[in-house]
Amino acid sequence: MSEDRMNPKERFSAFLSGEPLDRFLCVPLVLNHAARVARVKISEYNSNGQVMADCHVQAYRRYGYDLITIFSDTAITAEAMGTELLYFEDDVPRLERPAVTDPDDLSRLVRAKPTDGRLPVYLDAIRTAVSAVGDEVPVACCFMAPFSTAAMLRGVDMLARDLYRNKSLAHHLLSLSQEVTKDFADAVIEAGGVPIVGDPVATGSILGEKQFREFALPYLQELHAHIASKGLPALLHICGQTSRILDAIVESGAALLSLDDISMAEARDRAGEYIVLMGNVRPAQTLLRGSREDVLAEVKELCAIGRTCKRGFVLGSGCEVP
Repeated sequence: MSEDRMNPKERFSAFLSGEPLDRFLCVPLVLNHAARVARVKISEYNSNGQVMADCHVQAYRRYGYDLITIFSDTAITAEAMGTELLYFEDDVPRLERPAVTDPDDLSRLVRAKPTDGRLPVYLDAIRTAVSAVGDEVPVACCFMAPFSTAAMLRGVDMLARDLYRNKSLAHHLLSLSQEVTKDFADAVIEAGGVPIVGDPVATGSILGEKQFREFALPYLQELHAHIASKGLPALLHICGQTSRILDAIVESGAALLSLDDISMAEARDRAGEYIVLMGNVRPAQTLLRGSREDVLAEVKELCAIGRTCKRGFVLGSGCEVP
């Protein structure tokens, strides 16, 4: 492999402006793994912005990838709105009690501000990381899209029922989640970060295309348009299987789509002329259990496909690095 001729910030800027690159951007989704690199308990990592930033700076220094991604867990926005989480010393918190267990709870649900709950942890981590290494590498922050936020407010199973039995409640939750998410996107940008929208529940593993178009797509379109109005590209990551909802995802207005469980060749053929594709070295099968040679072989295969993506390609992991 030839030596890099750009640093990550130069490479990212050239990528956004359509200028030539020395190589593909490389963005493994190093999230909670940053705590492992720094030998810090995840409970400390996800509750202290200074610690979170230091973990990510150490991970970036060790691996040399092209984008730092601040993130801990999928329920941080919902927690700021009243969802209760179960905390562990050295693992990510889990959903314990949704904020809306009964439709009457909607009247008590408030629009969280970026100063509520643990949201300031992310913002503090962004500012600290930007101050430490922002002159050489961009710092992004991943937060949940409206559909996944609503799922953490209601519980995934209950929201799935609401899509059929109580659509007005579902849309009420989605609308409120939309406003909170837009406010937080603004706060991320103000802190110096690049927003990345994550929608792990709005996946083809759970939703069909019809449901995705009705309950997830309109809110993604509005959120992506809001981010674009700030002069930044809308970056979207959806977990799980996305083949059956891929055509709808392309209509979301995202500039880049980070993919998980789908053939990159299929994604290229169906979406590569409309949107930049990112992915998708398999996290569990290859990164966790594979050999160095397995990783290199999968990377080579993906890069060969990436060279034929008309709008561009970013090499990344399919989901969070284990």
